[in-house]
Amino acid sequence: MTTHSSSSQSRIDEPFRLFFPIAMFVGIIGVSLWPLFYTGHLSFYPAIAHTRLMIEGFVGLFIFGFLMTAGPRLLGVSPFTSRTVISILVLTLLCCGAHLTQHTAFGDLFFTGAITTILLNARSAYTNRQDTPPPGFPLAALGLLCGALGSLALALSTSFVPNATLYQLGKILLFQGFTLLPIVGVGAFFFPRLLGGNNKHDFPETMAPNAAWKRRFTCSLYVAIAFILSVVLELLAYTQVAYAIRLVVFAAYMLSEIPFREFQRKHSMHGLQLIFTLGTIIIGLAGATLFPDQRIAWLHAYFLTGLTSIIFLVSIRVVFGHSGRPDLIRASRKPSAWITLALIAAAATRIFADYSPSHQINHYIYTSSIWLLCGLTWMIFVAPKARQPNKKNPGKC
Repeated sequence: MTTHSSSSQSRIDEPFRLFFPIAMFVGIIGVSLWPLFYTGHLSFYPAIAHTRLMIEGFVGLFIFGFLMTAGPRLLGVSPFTSRTVISILVLTLLCCGAHLTQHTAFGDLFFTGAITTILLNARSAYTNRQDTPPPGFPLAALGLLCGALGSLALALSTSFVPNATLYQLGKILLFQGFTLLPIVGVGAFFFPRLLGGNNKHDFPETMAPNAAWKRRFTCSLYVAIAFILSVVLELLAYTQVAYAIRLVVFAAYMLSEIPFREFQRKHSMHGLQLIFTLGTIIIGLAGATLFPDQRIAWLHAYFLTGLTSIIFLVSIRVVFGHSGRPDLIRASRKPSAWITLALIAAAATRIFADYSPSHQINHYIYTSSIWLLCGLTWMIFVAPKARQPNKKNPGKC
């Protein structure tokens, strides 16, 4: 086998190598829409295209790349086939292209197709598994289901079956369920590695879950029920109660499942960044609860800082780890800390914009510029390592 074909096969066996760089590229395009619009280089108002590109493109591709790489390993099954990986990638890129050309309903339908393909293959992998997945991963599966149903509801309600309630349901499922539930489910397994503490979701290989696994799974089940309840309450116009439930459940689950008390700053600077990042998610949800009129602004603490910083942290560990370069993980601690601080500043700027209408456009441009600088930094220093498979030490997610 030639070096080129070996490298191509590695990108299929470890889909993050394809998906992560493309995700960041899509994110850069999505954020660039705002400065392009305000400088007169974009003919349409980019609010819808921006949000869809960031959720379905940027976040979606990162989630897909991570789960399609880690999932088969945790289940003890073969990697996704090349046809499946390419199909999911093409559907997601078609989704992004449709949103850029303002064919929003078709973009949402393409995204529904991408997630449905993942879920069908995940079901087959689970049926043929040789190991039991971590007890929080069903929440990630529920997040994918929320993404599929949410994007489908948005597509139907905007073009085919106009319905305000269906549209609102679609937004909640796509923007909240698809993004928050994977953080909760996967984070309980992955975040202890950043903190250097005991991992309550890492169990020996077995097909028969023990009592401890069942207890952790029960906690995950409570989170799922609470989220579904919050969706119903928001649809019934109890928006503040709905966000309060998400806030309390997210904070309680993270505190109970992640070993924050075992964290030592000298052990991991990435762990300290994680703590700040999770704090911004709590701030965003709390702001949305307390200030419903500025809910969108406060949720940028969640989306712009919390979600983006987690993607940066996880992708750095995955890319450098799978490249067999632990030295780069250590070397990235201070630069990634600066990126986290920059994203916090960007979120603060975006929140302040809603309280200062006369300076709102300038704050939008400042926020976009900061994010773009962080994204370009990732593309320059992290993305190239995604192309370098290490046969001796392939690493682990």
